[in-house]
Amino acid sequence: MSPLVNRIERITTNIGIIAALTLVPLILTTTYEVLARYLFDAPTIWAYEVGYMLTGTHFLLGMAYTLQQGQFIRIDIFSQDMTAKTRALIDLCSYSVILPLMMWLTYGLTSYLISGFIKNERSGQSAMNMVVWPFRVVFLIAFTLLALQVYAEFMKSLEKYKAAKA
Repeated sequence: MSPLVNRIERITTNIGIIAALTLVPLILTTTYEVLARYLFDAPTIWAYEVGYMLTGTHFLLGMAYTLQQGQFIRIDIFSQDMTAKTRALIDLCSYSVILPLMMWLTYGLTSYLISGFIKNERSGQSAMNMVVWPFRVVFLIAFTLLALQVYAEFMKSLEKYKAAKA
């Protein structure tokens, strides 16, 4: 495998671990909110927003890792009887369509982030009313990483196709 694909895979794995670790502050935040609300009758103004942003961060940053691990939904009932070469060809076609879409989405998210930063846009979801640009940074990182991982999967499928052809 190429050094670039190996590097992308390492980055994806490391970000996937970070995504998994976002569950720790999410659990702590939720636990604190439940205790504060029901035991002390003192709900927080920040727990809801922090909670949904951590949940979003967890899922967004986990997308590329999920793809790398082959855990996205596939309809194997159709491809299980196909040859390795045919499955690799299907993957190549799929990734060649998905990759430009990911690149276009990443480009669009860049302007979305810049716009939110310039306008100092706020969430409007709670009394805390957090600025949204940090969460948009997560969006940009997540979809950039997903685009890179799609490229890596394309290259791995190309290798599989070549190997099955021989």
